[in-house]
Amino acid sequence: MSWRIAGWIAAVVVAAAAFVYGALDEGPPKTNADRVHALAEDFACPVCAGQSVAESDVPVAREIRRQIAVWVDEGRSDAYIRDQLVAAYDVDIDYNPSGSGITSLVWILPVLAVGGIGTVVVVMLRSDRRRAQAEAVSSMAARRRRWRNAAVWTVAVVVVAGAAGLLVARSSGSRSIDGSITGEIRVTSRELIFEAQRRLGEGDMEGAIAAYDEALELQPSNAEALTYRGWLTSRRGDLDTAVGYLDDAIAVDPAYPDARLFRAIVALNQGDGYVAAAELAVFDSLDPPPYAEELLAQAGVRERVIEARYAAALQVVDGLAAFEERPAFHETALGVEDALVAAEALAARGDLLEAVQFLDWVLESRPSDPDVGAGRGWLLVRSGDPELLALGVEYLDAALTADSSNARGLVYRAFARLQHGDTSGARNDLSAFDALQHQPPDLVRLIDAQGLRDAIRAPANG
Repeated sequence: MSWRIAGWIAAVVVAAAAFVYGALDEGPPKTNADRVHALAEDFACPVCAGQSVAESDVPVAREIRRQIAVWVDEGRSDAYIRDQLVAAYDVDIDYNPSGSGITSLVWILPVLAVGGIGTVVVVMLRSDRRRAQAEAVSSMAARRRRWRNAAVWTVAVVVVAGAAGLLVARSSGSRSIDGSITGEIRVTSRELIFEAQRRLGEGDMEGAIAAYDEALELQPSNAEALTYRGWLTSRRGDLDTAVGYLDDAIAVDPAYPDARLFRAIVALNQGDGYVAAAELAVFDSLDPPPYAEELLAQAGVRERVIEARYAAALQVVDGLAAFEERPAFHETALGVEDALVAAEALAARGDLLEAVQFLDWVLESRPSDPDVGAGRGWLLVRSGDPELLALGVEYLDAALTADSSNARGLVYRAFARLQHGDTSGARNDLSAFDALQHQPPDLVRLIDAQGLRDAIRAPANG
């Protein structure tokens, strides 16, 4: 085979390969979610063997995926994301070869191959040109040769240009936060969320889920879409998948009340009262909007959380009772809050004496703890016995002597003083509580439920 024929074959192969690649390659990611997934596939899970960040579901891989989603939605470049992850987890996390050292050959060799083919084509053309010049200008064969070469090169240019144009068109289909072709993705995400809410209002849960999925395709780190996608998933009974969505929403925006509320409800449905209580505490600290409070009340979340925590606490108490000799409180894994919940659970089921004795056991290890002292005093105040009431006030006084800003001590003593007829003292304790920078929501609800403010105010107005 002559060099001339080999050169033409090489040219045709290169043009055909470019065209096929342009026609079949999917091109860059079309949505932010596609881009997040593509990037996650480019990085190795730092603690897994042979798995990418996209494939692994261990906590660190999920956290990396969340962070990639945030960066993508912020409009960060692939290079920026790669640099950040390499800096955080070392270069071994990056599956892509670098542009230096031995690995640079991965990038250089294809370029050299294309350059070699191009050189063959140029040599072939120069040979054709010299041959044509050697022939008589008036020769009909020479003219036919030139026309034929021109036609072939015209076809080759059209094929290559068409393939390049197709590649450009596919590249322009990718979405970015500031792309001029696709526009602002956040507006589209917001419209899809509105569409999901409309469909949900019409009772079309599947349509609402589809709309939230579309919103997450455009903006994977959208906390609202993640939250409500998780909530609807839980309503379909898939609690484990729902937890994934809700945890992602909380990681993106820890101060989004809806995510905390739904996470608490899902935890309750899974039988995990402690997680539910923790999420509810965060929810209360975020000054949630009225609609969220209404949903919380409708679902009976607070009551369910208390029941779940009481049930778990009673299991702990019963477990301790199984010991022939109960270990010291500080030798157990219990915290003060756990002990107070357990005492309240005992009192709620009518075992007031056992509740007091339980806190006595705690005080043996923590004799100066103001919360435990206030809790014991509160149990005695609620007994209804005048002597126990007086003893309860002594415990509350001691707790406030140890910590004058102890919220439990102030509220509980306000109730005790009111029972004693000391309205002025009760008012002072309540004012001191109101002046605290942090007022525990459970104590605020206790004050409102028992009408303490109205009871203190009424005598003053009289």
